Order: sequence, then structure tokens, then C-alpha cells
Amino acid sequence: MKYAGWAFAIILCFFLGRVMYAPLGPALLTRGGGGSSGTGTDRPTVIFGDSKGLTITIDLKSVSESEFPPSVELKKQAFVRADNGGQETPLEAGSSVRVLKRIGQNLLVTAGGPLQGIVAVEDTDFTERVIHGRARRLFSSSIARAPEPAPEPTPAPEPTAAPAPEPTPEPTPPVAVVDPPAPAPEPKPEPAPEPEPTPEPDPAGGKLSAEQIVEIMKTSVQGGAIKEFKMEQVQGWKAGEEENVDGELYQTGLAAYKAETIFGVKVVRAKALIKEGKVIKWIYEKTGMEIR
Repeated sequence: MKYAGWAFAIILCFFLGRVMYAPLGPALLTRGGGGSSGTGTDRPTVIFGDSKGLTITIDLKSVSESEFPPSVELKKQAFVRADNGGQETPLEAGSSVRVLKRIGQNLLVTAGGPLQGIVAVEDTDFTERVIHGRARRLFSSSIARAPEPAPEPTPAPEPTAAPAPEPTPEPTPPVAVVDPPAPAPEPKPEPAPEPEPTPEPDPAGGKLSAEQIVEIMKTSVQGGAIKEFKMEQVQGWKAGEEENVDGELYQTGLAAYKAETIFGVKVVRAKALIKEGKVIKWIYEKTGMEIR
């Protein structure tokens, strides 16, 4: 009976461990007690901009599972282990893992099978991949990554040429002594012409850069030019091309914002018509109707 009691206790502990792993699993998988492995608080909003006037706003708290990339790449070494609490397995930087869920500033990832672990968001390219996906979804644009430079080929060693024989020195000819010519009179310097004044550029006549277009759109929304949406609703900005609207030529820009519709929350694109350094009016990109 004594051995039967011990056997029953061991079996009971096994089943209790399996039941309690679900709520305690993420904490047990976390390596260490502090630093970037803790749950922590969410980082502030991440804003990415490129030289073409494309600006994407990422609030990590609002990134849904539908925006999760299929896989992420580790920037630092991480550790995973099986859900039964087995030995840790190291994953080197550059390894590809799949994201199961986000926990604060951390990601619960899997390397395949039962191997799981927790890594900090900043130790992966999770944010960069979400930005690329959101740029394609909002503006059908892609943010090209800089290509890695190809290694330069090692030059082949040049063959060593045989030393040329030393030439026989020629006899030095006699040098004739000639009296130097009389110096010519120095010309009188002519007065330098006065520099012409540099014309100042006309700020109203030149084209705006992509960065200036984005800043003008932000200033317009922040100043309350329209009531349809506010700055906190905007998820991305993008400089557009010149367009002829109602016989007038404008520079344009796009703002993608979240709006409550009868079909739920949708992403709507508003177009800014810009002239003489300011937004003349906002219109819906699809219908062309003015936004007030």
C-alpha cells in the first residue's frame, strides 16, 4: 500500500503540472528576471518616414494578429524550450521564428514543434515587417530595403616583370650661357566688376518637396481645417503627384485614417489639394467630394 500511495501521488503531480502550465507557461519561458525579457509597458508610437514622402504610424498596442508577419528574424540570440520544461535550445541571430502572440513589449515565438520562447520586440524585425505590410495595405506601396553590397573580388596578383637593364648614361652637352631678357612692364590691373545680387527664390512659385507636402498636410489637420478626422486617427501620410482639378493645377498628398462607418471601422484615404504652400481643400480620394 505504501508504494501504491507514492505512485498515485506522482501521477497526480504530473496531471497538476499539465493543467497549471497553461497560465504559467509564458512566465516560465521568460529567461531571467528583468531587462527586456519582462512584460513591461508598451513602447510609444513608432513613426517611420522615407525620402518619397511616405510616413507610417505604428502604435504597437493596436497591432492586431491579422497584421502579424508570417515570420520574424531575430536580431539577437534567443532561447526556446519545449512546453514540458525541457532543456533550453539557443537560437542564433538571423534565425527565423513564427510569432504566436504579443505580450507587452515581448513576443511569444516558436521555432517549430513544441519549442517556444519569449523575445523582446526590439530584438526582432517585427516592427519593420508590420510597417512594410501597412504601407502596402494603405497606399499599395512598398518600402524597399537597401541591398547589401556585394563583396569586392580579390584582385589577381600581377606578374613581376624582369628588371630592365640600366641604360648607358649619355654625355652631358655643354650649357650655353645666355643673358636673361629685360623684364616686360607690368600691366595695370583693371577694376574688378561688382558682383550681381543673387535673386531670392519665390516661395510661392516653386514646387514643394515630398517632406514639405507631408508637413503641410499635418499642419492643416492640426489646425482644425477639417472636422472629418483628427491627427490621432491618421495611420499614414504620402506625397502625391500634380493633378489638374476643375481647371486648376495642384500638388497633392494622401492621408489614410481610421473612420467609423456603417460597416464598422474602415481605413479611408483623404486627398489634400495644395497650392502656394498651403492646403486649399481636402477631398475624398475615391469620390472627389470635398471634406469639411
